[in-house]
Amino acid sequence: MRILLVAAPSESALSDSVPDRYKDLDLGNYPPLGLMYLASYLAKNSEHAAKIVDMSTERLKLNDIVEIIKLQKPRAVGFYTTSFNINRVYEAARLIKDHDGSIVTVLGGPHVELFPEDTASLEGVDFAVAGEGELTLTELLNCIEQNGDPASIRGVAYKDNGRVRVNPPRPMIDNLDVLPLPDRKMTDYKKYYSLIGRDGISTTLMTSRGCPYRCNFCFIQYGGRCRSRSVENVLAEIDDCVKLGIGEFFIFDEIFTLNKARVMEFCQTLVSRRYDIVFDIRSRIDTIDEEMLAALKAAGCARIQYGIESGSDEILKAMNKGITVRKAREVVGLTKKAGIEVLLDFMLGYPGETKEDIEKTVAFAKELDTQYVQFGVVTYFPGIKIYTDALKSGAVKEDFWRNVAKSPPAKIVPPFASEIFTRAELERFLHDAYISYYFRPGYILKALFKIHSPLQLLRQLRAGYHLVSGK
Repeated sequence: MRILLVAAPSESALSDSVPDRYKDLDLGNYPPLGLMYLASYLAKNSEHAAKIVDMSTERLKLNDIVEIIKLQKPRAVGFYTTSFNINRVYEAARLIKDHDGSIVTVLGGPHVELFPEDTASLEGVDFAVAGEGELTLTELLNCIEQNGDPASIRGVAYKDNGRVRVNPPRPMIDNLDVLPLPDRKMTDYKKYYSLIGRDGISTTLMTSRGCPYRCNFCFIQYGGRCRSRSVENVLAEIDDCVKLGIGEFFIFDEIFTLNKARVMEFCQTLVSRRYDIVFDIRSRIDTIDEEMLAALKAAGCARIQYGIESGSDEILKAMNKGITVRKAREVVGLTKKAGIEVLLDFMLGYPGETKEDIEKTVAFAKELDTQYVQFGVVTYFPGIKIYTDALKSGAVKEDFWRNVAKSPPAKIVPPFASEIFTRAELERFLHDAYISYYFRPGYILKALFKIHSPLQLLRQLRAGYHLVSGK
């Protein structure tokens, strides 16, 4: 059967407040990697024909979904769903059903993992797939095609005579190498780029799934279990991309540097193959050392993203972050010394955090003086410890995200976690942090010397305009 896999547009999905406007900055387009994995798996392991539509990248509006359906004529439509786009996905599913009630709608993604029953109960939704979807979706499509009973399909929630049934979860995939490589030719891959990238075209890679750490502000996906692809499997994907003319990669693993031996093998093999590529990684400051930094630099690592989060050791301890300000200062210095750019993440407004703590964080960011910094307001996201703790203690009276899951609103305004400051005050802190960091004369001068191309300059000027104007 034909299935259309959709990355829904995000227009108007979130509030118009300052933090959400920063999320909507033109920071680039990243490919729908999860949908690409699903499509490749179906192509290799079934007779089903999948196509992908990335509505945001194609500049499509929500109402365009009906015209897409008319053109593609799928029997089923699958949506990648988060708790931040569930309202858009929900609306799209109802539009599809209004057009043709026989089309099967399937929702998957992290939102479904958290709220399988609520998702399956929504009007216009036929099935909800929780957890890793490659095997589950294949079995589900086989079942639909054969008019079978989905009761035996693990990881699926669905309506059965007016009652929602949630099947037992599917075990995680032990060996990620069994998954076919994502086929980038199923998308218009030349449209994907990054604001802070070197090239006009870039792509993302996932070399592992999961994170073993337990930061109190993070959703712990896959039960905190981390599984890695083999180096050869990852390099096969890079080789495919190089043949397409892609030479810039953003490795989106939660923490790429967990296994030093694997990182060293990856870097050494890249060097031996003489690829002309660059790549970025995400890391923790307590999983990296000088030897690894030297190997990463030699292999083409252009930038490392560290989640520092705070300039206060007391707040870091409260976050269960497991790092210190001193260690952050040391490792950022070593990374700079190795000739690798640094992107740092900081959070403002953690529960119990005072104005002095926030000022300390912004001052620490300036002291580290890296090429890029991202500030964010600590938000009660679904499934994270500080949110579940606040619900248990009564600090949060109503389960905001459960209500969103049961009845997705037109706009989603995620609640901030601070019990000390108002939303307006936190927005002002965030705005001031960005302005005070990026509009220092010394920073601007250094940044201009690091621009790789006129296109990159144009993108960064546009982002700077958004930061100042809020438009």
